[in-house]
Amino acid sequence: MADEPGPRPGRRTVGPTDLIRAGVELGIARLRLGKFRSRDVFDEVARGQHWLNSTKLMLVDRVAYLIPRVAARLPWRADCLVQALAAQRWLASHNIATSIQIGVPRDPRVQFEAHAWLIAGDRVVTGGDIDRYIPFRI
Repeated sequence: MADEPGPRPGRRTVGPTDLIRAGVELGIARLRLGKFRSRDVFDEVARGQHWLNSTKLMLVDRVAYLIPRVAARLPWRADCLVQALAAQRWLASHNIATSIQIGVPRDPRVQFEAHAWLIAGDRVVTGGDIDRYIPFRI
């Protein structure tokens, strides 16, 4: 799998427990998503943002690195919203405020599609390159 752009923590900062945690969070997020009503999704994405110190930024970078890589190797579907929910729960357990954004492509000629990504401070945690999307305003 090619490396995605974004933060790349050193190998020593990513351990086996981090990989297990990412898998567990993705599994929990997938189960939670299956129980959501459509209104619950929009309630879940409405969260505030706060300034992050350097210690919290290191965790944000580690989560941003791990979640998509582990998601790509799971036997169940762990798409953008599942990844955003998993990363949000992991970061919330460390009192890091995040915001899930859901958007559509900027280009009106593109067939309808939606994409979700997670923001912590001014960083995109999950969702990859979001430049081609416009977030919904709720």
